[in-house]
Amino acid sequence: MPLLHAPSLVSVVIAGAGGLGLELYDYLSGEALPVAGFIDDTPGKVPDGVDLPNLGPIRQFTPAPHQGVMVAIGSPAARRDVLSWLIQRGTAVPSYVHATALVSPSSRLGVAALIFPFTVVSRDASVEDGVVANAFCGIGHGAYVGPCSVLSPHVVLNGNSAVGPGCFLGTRATLYPGVRIGAECTVDSHTGVSANVKDRQFITSGAYQIASRRIRDE
Repeated sequence: MPLLHAPSLVSVVIAGAGGLGLELYDYLSGEALPVAGFIDDTPGKVPDGVDLPNLGPIRQFTPAPHQGVMVAIGSPAARRDVLSWLIQRGTAVPSYVHATALVSPSSRLGVAALIFPFTVVSRDASVEDGVVANAFCGIGHGAYVGPCSVLSPHVVLNGNSAVGPGCFLGTRATLYPGVRIGAECTVDSHTGVSANVKDRQFITSGAYQIASRRIRDE
């Protein structure tokens, strides 16, 4: 069973009943550990086509004995808030590594990380708590992914690159070797980042250049 940080669990509940929750449910449905249902702040919400109950709002849920919660929320800020709340309550928040993923024994995975199909985590890479690495991601040797950052499918972090906490990288975004982006950045889909970037930047690529702008506070 490709669950980590999950001793003695007999079932799990998925926090988040959107698209990421549906993907996680689909991967877990072939595993031995059953999914008991979903928790979501939209009343009654479960993913389309899934015959499992909505167990109520996230912060009103109390897990059964030996039951863990897996956070399937695509917003880095929301992931951080929910994960922090669960950990403070002492809830088990296992990490998940799909059977087709390749994770180096010398790499480090934090708690509540999700490593989806065909993703590679290379030698000496660090994937911190709450990270999502969606399908076909490549996390190069010595690369670093900060807490609760979300890597969309086919993201590539080349060797010794670094993603700060709470970042969102769109599909096929690429960090060049050794490049570092700061906290709470968003990298647009199909964007190659070839220079270091400060905190809270939106990074996108035109035909011949990379542009970034500061993300405004909400």
